[in-house]
Amino acid sequence: MKSYFADALQLLIHGDFGNFEKLLKQHPELLEIKAGKRSLLTFAVLNDRLRPAQYLHKKGFLFFDGDDNGVTAVHWAVLADAEKCLKYILKISQAPHEIPWVLLKDCHGVTPVHLAAKLGRTRILKLLLDAVDDPDRFYEEALDNYKRSALHYAAACGRVACCELLLDCSIQLQPDQRDDNNQTPLMCAAASVYPDGALAITARVVRLLGTRLLQSGKRSLLTARDKDGRTALHLAVLASNDQVIDVLLDELQGLPETFDNEGRTPLHYAAHRGLSGVVKKLIDAKARNVTRDKFGVTPAHYAASEGHLTVLELLLQTRQNLQEVYDKDRRSCLIWAIISGRVEIVKHLLEKFNYDINDKDKYGYTAVHHAAHVGNTQIIKMLFKFRDGCNINSVDNNKATPLHLAAGRGLTDVVRCLITLGAIRESEDFQNRTPVFYACLGGQAHTLKVMLNELDCEPQTTDALGRTALHCAAFAGFVACIEVLIQKSDQLIYAKDNDQLTALHVACLSGKLDCVKILLQYGAPVNTYSALEEVTALDCAFMNGYKQIYDFLRSNGGLLATELKEMAVRIIQRWWRSHRKKKFCRSPRDPSPPRNSTHFRHQRIF
Repeated sequence: MKSYFADALQLLIHGDFGNFEKLLKQHPELLEIKAGKRSLLTFAVLNDRLRPAQYLHKKGFLFFDGDDNGVTAVHWAVLADAEKCLKYILKISQAPHEIPWVLLKDCHGVTPVHLAAKLGRTRILKLLLDAVDDPDRFYEEALDNYKRSALHYAAACGRVACCELLLDCSIQLQPDQRDDNNQTPLMCAAASVYPDGALAITARVVRLLGTRLLQSGKRSLLTARDKDGRTALHLAVLASNDQVIDVLLDELQGLPETFDNEGRTPLHYAAHRGLSGVVKKLIDAKARNVTRDKFGVTPAHYAASEGHLTVLELLLQTRQNLQEVYDKDRRSCLIWAIISGRVEIVKHLLEKFNYDINDKDKYGYTAVHHAAHVGNTQIIKMLFKFRDGCNINSVDNNKATPLHLAAGRGLTDVVRCLITLGAIRESEDFQNRTPVFYACLGGQAHTLKVMLNELDCEPQTTDALGRTALHCAAFAGFVACIEVLIQKSDQLIYAKDNDQLTALHVACLSGKLDCVKILLQYGAPVNTYSALEEVTALDCAFMNGYKQIYDFLRSNGGLLATELKEMAVRIIQRWWRSHRKKKFCRSPRDPSPPRNSTHFRHQRIF
């Protein structure tokens, strides 16, 4: 039967209606078969075979029956440009309760009118529009699932003739319609991305829609904003539609400075994308680099961050003192370039402008701090090359130096570079912690090993709480750092902080079982007692509910403070009894005569 169906399709394609009709009479079951969920009627419409379509319609096939995606024969007629079949369908009378042919929708809410506008089929579109009986209903219902009209589709696809037809027909679709994203057809056209040859067509659509808005006294809609606050100019910049930008700025006299929901202007967008030509157009239209988004960032910051040197020069060519260009964290374009690792931009800014290299941001970070934080030794060396007064030991708001930051992030090469350039190895932050502490807190065992064994950093310094780097490693739970420290200085396992707590106490308080195991393996006393806190390591695990640590310490002879005290009491009592016994055994016998002796010198009273 499938072979007969294939024969029927071939007869449809070649327009052999006589044999097609004969085949169906011989095999009427073919009327029930579908190929790819498409019936014979669909194939007749796809090939614009009117007589077979009429015949199948008389046999009971319905033009408004859709496939699994809701696509009907009317949709297929538009897609295949089947004008003869479409004319026939549109002439078929419908009952009042039936959906009009032009309003049939697929699963996405797309009508045949949408498809005709999208594909630029003006003759088909005119047929459909002429078939509209109720313009008000059409205006309200001819919208897809995103509330886009056929005018949105035509504008987005650069169909100028279709746009004109939709605007000038009796229905008169308005150019200020909004979809669910609050976008107008003008914005859809501006956001369209096409090859260079098609950009001129898109510009024509923008010109047409913009002119219609101006003619209707709706100039403000030229800068209408979508849900993200973006205007047509924002979208044109995102799509790199230079010709559309020219139309919006020069012909329609649109505003060059409009702000999206994050406070960014089209100039921000162009600078971020490195569109030097667009940046020049916007600057010529009086767009300003001093505008800041909600993060306090100017277009120049974005250009510096993305490494767009040409754009940055355009934005900064009128400025003499770049120190005035800060974001909300008081960071200049130079800092943004450093953070992004843009070596060429950093070099350009240092050569061309008089930056204060020790200037600090909101958090007290200097350029060296940021370069160290991102691990760029090339930029660090460049900062010292171009600025003699660069302070390598400058401190941030927490009194941390660049060396602290590099150590904490495990940037071994940066640590070497900074110490080679003169960074103080034992510099202390506001809690008196050295870079070694930061390496331990960050779990940077390799960097820590290099600092201790190659760069001669001191492992036994203490912070404001009396804690050593080993305390910090135990607190953070980094076993590798603990091993490096103990191998360098095994006395650290006995060190106590201001609360008389050892690293073992801290590991138990933090629930770090692996750290507890390694500390005991290296000989840490299991029952060290803190007189100030009145706890042992076992107490710390018990009070915080760390059962695994508690059981492990128990199995290794761990005691609670009360048990330790009781044991101490028993030991002292045992020693005291032993001492009394030995003393008694060594004392001479009492030389006093018996009680009934007559030699008493004095009478004894009991």
